[in-house]
This record gives sequence, C-alpha cells and structure tokens, in this order.
Amino acid sequence: MKSIFSMAKIVVLLVLLSLSIHAGNIVTNEPSYDKVYRTARIADAYHFLLLTKDGTFYHLLTNKTSSLSPSEFKSSDLLSILNKKQSWGQAFPTKGKFVLKNGKLYTQRYWDPIKVLSPKKIKYLNKVYSLQ
Repeated sequence: MKSIFSMAKIVVLLVLLSLSIHAGNIVTNEPSYDKVYRTARIADAYHFLLLTKDGTFYHLLTNKTSSLSPSEFKSSDLLSILNKKQSWGQAFPTKGKFVLKNGKLYTQRYWDPIKVLSPKKIKYLNKVYSLQ
C-alpha cells in the first residue's frame, strides 16, 4: 500500500515538473499622464480628458475642434485658443482633482469614477476616451 502512494507521489511530481509555466501579458491599470484622450464624435461634439501626474484632470466638451495638444488643454487661455481654431460653437471646460483609492481613480469633488480600460482607453461619465 505504501509503495502505491509513493509511486503516485512520484508520478504527480513528474507531471508537475514537466508542465511549463507561461506568463501572459501584464495589464497595467495606469493611464497615460499628460496625454489628451478624446471620445468619438457625439452629437457634433467631442469630449476631451487629460490627467496629470500631480492629480489634476481637465475635461472639455466642445464642437470647436477635433484635436488639442496637452499644452493647449492646460492653458489658462483655452477659450481664446478654441476661438482661433473656430469662431462658432460652444466649449465647456472643467478642471479638478482626482484621487486614487483602492487602486481606482475618482474625481475628488463628485466622486465620479475614472475607469482605466488600458493605457490608451479610459471610461469617464459613461463615455470611452481614446488617446489622440
């Protein structure tokens, strides 16, 4: 009886040693900071989002442009920059802080989740943003 158990242990050990261990791709849930994310066109407008390493987020809804650089987005003169790109239309910029809690990002003021789908995609306010 002991020989059967010891033989079974040896077989199990050989099977475990013969199995190869493969590591898959490691998915990071960290966004790309200081890069502009943009939604697809929604009702003649685009939503833009930018996250900085210091915990500030910038959000913009506009139909004045389809692309922005990070420096333009962070500018205190954003509305005049948008007016130069296109004289008609609307722009609604917001700025705030975000926090990291339990591995998830949230806006500090309203506690809206910022879900990082991948470093190139973010979901915020039920809209999917992609890097420009």
